[in-house]
Amino acid sequence: MIFGNDDYVPGLEVLGRSLSETGTTIPRVAMVTADVSPEARARLVAQGWEIHGVDPVANPATALLMPRFGNVFTKLRAWGLTDYAKVVVLDADTLVLRNIDELFDRPSLSAAPDFLLPDHFNSGVMVLEPSQDSLAHLLAQLPVLGSYDGGDQGFLNELFDWYAMPPAHRLPSAYNTPQFIYQYISAHGVLRDRLIGGIKVVHYTVQKPWLDTDITGGSALWWAVYDRIHPDQASPWRRRIHQLADWSFRRGVAMLAG
Repeated sequence: MIFGNDDYVPGLEVLGRSLSETGTTIPRVAMVTADVSPEARARLVAQGWEIHGVDPVANPATALLMPRFGNVFTKLRAWGLTDYAKVVVLDADTLVLRNIDELFDRPSLSAAPDFLLPDHFNSGVMVLEPSQDSLAHLLAQLPVLGSYDGGDQGFLNELFDWYAMPPAHRLPSAYNTPQFIYQYISAHGVLRDRLIGGIKVVHYTVQKPWLDTDITGGSALWWAVYDRIHPDQASPWRRRIHQLADWSFRRGVAMLAG
């Protein structure tokens, strides 16, 4: 999903390319609000996205944790994609490293634990079954339940008692690994050898490589995919800067770990 402007289009481009590089043939649907430019829509279509126009869902909260949370509840429109029996929702700031088609075998609602609150799920990767009745229920509960973080994740955790669901609903963290955890693992030989090959989705949870000066690692990984989409924009200097940023993060982690 992208809304508000074209700021997250690069994220969606990289997500789409990373999915195609895993060999998946499952349709990629981008939920897009009317304030995303026609140029951005055309670029996404050319890269294999199916555009699904949606109306924004305003945040009922009076105080927002982040400005971008204003229309973040538009993500609930995924329950309205009733042309499909099941969907895997991926935030536009995720990067898929390995094929994840097996997620369609999971029940609704399935998700991975949140790094900060492991008894809650992170809504950046979810498996769900669209239903107009479910969408209507979500929208009706939105002004009633509230949200502990002011966004869709807090609201959905209030609505779904995910931690009490059967184990099949709990995805391994490899399906939703924060970029700083990915970098932490890659900084340690033993962890890297045992875990890095199993990580399937990296989630840039706070800093976005294309929007922010990176201090949490993982930017070189993201930019490598972006450069394959836009080789005309590839820069050896930028590549070295991001490699250096990732190296600095790994060195800092290694020093802290002794």
